[in-house]
Amino acid sequence: MNRLILLLFGMLFLPLPVPAQRVSGTWDVFDSGAKGDGKVLDTKAIQSSIDHCHAAGGGKVYLHNGTFLSGTIYLKSNVTLHVEAGATLLGSDNVNDFPSISSRYPSYTGDFVTNKMLIYAEDAVNIAITGHGTIDGRGDGIKGPYLSPSFSGRPRIIHFRACQNVKIRDVKLYNSASWVQSYQSCKNVLIDGITVDSRENKDIEKPRWADARGRNNDGLDLVDCQQVRIANCNINAGDDAICLKSFSPDEACRDITITNCIVSSNASGIKIGTETSGTLEDITVSNCVVYDTRVDAISMMTADGATVQRITFSGITMRNIKGGAIFVRLNKRNRPYRKNAKVNEPALKDILIENIQGTRISADYGSSITGIPNAFVENITLRNINLTFEGGIQAADADRAIPERETAYPNGLTFGRLPAYGFFIRHAKNVFLDNVQLRFLKEDQRPALVCEDVEGLEIARLKAQSTAQTRVLVRKVNVRDGKGGGW
Repeated sequence: MNRLILLLFGMLFLPLPVPAQRVSGTWDVFDSGAKGDGKVLDTKAIQSSIDHCHAAGGGKVYLHNGTFLSGTIYLKSNVTLHVEAGATLLGSDNVNDFPSISSRYPSYTGDFVTNKMLIYAEDAVNIAITGHGTIDGRGDGIKGPYLSPSFSGRPRIIHFRACQNVKIRDVKLYNSASWVQSYQSCKNVLIDGITVDSRENKDIEKPRWADARGRNNDGLDLVDCQQVRIANCNINAGDDAICLKSFSPDEACRDITITNCIVSSNASGIKIGTETSGTLEDITVSNCVVYDTRVDAISMMTADGATVQRITFSGITMRNIKGGAIFVRLNKRNRPYRKNAKVNEPALKDILIENIQGTRISADYGSSITGIPNAFVENITLRNINLTFEGGIQAADADRAIPERETAYPNGLTFGRLPAYGFFIRHAKNVFLDNVQLRFLKEDQRPALVCEDVEGLEIARLKAQSTAQTRVLVRKVNVRDGKGGGW
């Protein structure tokens, strides 16, 4: 009996057990009351886990073995949201579960609001979304305005603003109601190994909105972000697949690498623009595949006053492109995205595009590199290019006058059918083509190249297919100080 008393007395002084989540640094949402049945809203339980994790100094919020229905959740500093394989974070189909609240930062329209999204963060550091699970935006079920620039009624899946040290890894982002993911004024961002499957109207051979209305669901948008690495991603998007933008005339999208990605899109594949207010520079895109894309495979532009410079595309293959293979454009649409903001003078220069291969590229839209009469694109190098176009166009189309369209929305469809089956180059300075091979699947009687108002054109080792009806392989109009040979 004395031994039993001593044992019980000793147990009184043993340390109390610490809750499991504090030992492991993991906050299990089931411990916060989540149901995980896909029917009951788990927003409060998930948010509670995030808040406690953040208050404790950081760790992991764990979603597993269930489907977690949620409205907007707010990710906070030092918190990783981990969606385990087999688990789903499911967006609500009620837009009222995605409140738009005040923000320190301006939105797309310049208002200081958050807009709507499933996962939001602002001014956070060391945040991550990881795991091999699925985040389903439930875009098919959202009732809201479509093709609206304010996105007021349709939530994105991820939207981070002014965050640092951001990691998105391995997750699947599915069926967004708007932009799938957007990062605005963020620094040191890693997006690695994710899958985006958010494409209504999946059949590329049908008209764009044959089966459903469009939702502006870009696969990945960077807005005025710096020090970003995007790698090993598979993106199938209803609008632009990967898109870099600038909303603020005094900010920049810079120091960005995109590599080892596979993309397909109902708009453009890999794009710089269309929103281009500030600076976009020091950007490299390498070792990527673009397929089944409705507009352009590679697209870069300044439309709203941005300086776009030191851009490299290398090691890109493309297949079944309904717009242009390569689209480079300077114009002056001059749309502001910040209230009372000035519009800068645009520049587009120092562009290297090399080691590009493609087939089944639109007969109408080919490729184009164009400025406007009072603002030229400059220092454009095309090297080791091998492109096969659909062809089938008659010689009469070689004489078609191409309008300037200085303020039009810029993409490869802007000018309509081009006078060249390969490249149309106009209002450009210092353009160098080296080892460019151009051919067609059906007989095409237009020139391979048409160059107008170009200062400093050099062509080396051009190999281009032609027909007996082709009047000239390379047509030059007002080309100054040009050099050419090797064809």
